[in-house]
Amino acid sequence: MHTIIRNKDLVIKIYMILKSKSNIRKVCLAFSISGTLLSSGQSLTSYKQEAEQNNPEIKAMKLATEANKEKIQETGNLPNTNITTGYYISEPETRTGAQKARFSARQELPWFGTIHAKKETATAENEIYKNKLEITRRKINYQIEKQYYTLYELKAKQKILAHQDSLLTKYMDIALIAVENNNASSVDILKLNIAKNTLFNKQEVLKGKILTAENAMNQLLHRDGFDPLLIPDNLFMPDEEPTMMLDDITFHPEVLKYDHVQEVIEKKEIVNSKEALPSISLGLDYVIVQERPDLNFSDNGKDIIMPNISFSIPLFSKKHNSISKQYELQKEEAVHQRDAAQNTLEKLMEEAINNRITARINYNTQQKNIQQTKEAEKIVLSQYQTAQADFEELLEIQQLLLTFENKKIAAIAAYFMNTATLNYLR
Repeated sequence: MHTIIRNKDLVIKIYMILKSKSNIRKVCLAFSISGTLLSSGQSLTSYKQEAEQNNPEIKAMKLATEANKEKIQETGNLPNTNITTGYYISEPETRTGAQKARFSARQELPWFGTIHAKKETATAENEIYKNKLEITRRKINYQIEKQYYTLYELKAKQKILAHQDSLLTKYMDIALIAVENNNASSVDILKLNIAKNTLFNKQEVLKGKILTAENAMNQLLHRDGFDPLLIPDNLFMPDEEPTMMLDDITFHPEVLKYDHVQEVIEKKEIVNSKEALPSISLGLDYVIVQERPDLNFSDNGKDIIMPNISFSIPLFSKKHNSISKQYELQKEEAVHQRDAAQNTLEKLMEEAINNRITARINYNTQQKNIQQTKEAEKIVLSQYQTAQADFEELLEIQQLLLTFENKKIAAIAAYFMNTATLNYLR
């Protein structure tokens, strides 16, 4: 109960101190996003470039895109030419002699425009692979940015803990002097040691979190070793909010991929309609004829050459009608999937924008809290040195300062995390 009353007294004391300050200096953050990340953003850009060069997902998707590109050449050719040969075991006799062997060649010719339609389908399918590659790149870059700002938050908090440690050391020196002058009790020294032990524990836990985050970052970069990561610990909020329109989502790769899917289906419909038409097959038969030794006439032993043409007519069209119906349903499905994807991304964008605004509000609040707490710290520290304040109040202010500093760092990290989301949605 005593502690609760003392906390209330502390709050009232801080309030009175601040009330007397008619003009609190406002913190001006004259940085835009480009200016804020001028030094640190260059390393972020280099990390993205490194990930694009080394990441196995991107490498695999590039190879898949190149492999699919070869299908354009594959579909641009005629079907294989069929060549057959046969030898007569029982030779049929004709007027000009016995038939010894037969050679045949057949070339199927699809209906006019079928090959061109298949080639256009393969070209449209390749656009889907290009789109998948772009989505993969964006997702990897998004993961890099999020991990980058996660490391920023951890390293910035590590810096705060180091500052708090030096602050406690300063308090220790003041407390020792106060004890020597009989203005304080040795219990204050014990409380300071406990506070330093607690702070040391937080520092050790934070080191483990940093190692885990660095390991995750190196995995995204697909590094063989664990090279040092250059992460800033001093990012600032930009002055102005960059604008982004919901219409931008319409051109996002995750939405455009359904446009490509519809285009492919339309091309396939053309191919299906062409394949529903007759196909032509041109052929040539060549038969070797043996001369008849018992006769002498002009065509004796003359070989037989027979060109021919055949048609393949799809008399039963249920197959092609069924395929056409499937394509219609697939196009309708792609339309709904596109709408669903756009709605999801728009919702994600709205949340990111709102979260970023919230992060800015939290940041501004913590800036004020920190400044006000520092003002209170000066007065309470001065009062403690003259035995007018309890040492417990000094430690409480130190804890408040630590809490506000951590919340400020969390707000900055949240701001840039949501900025990374918006970068992905552009």
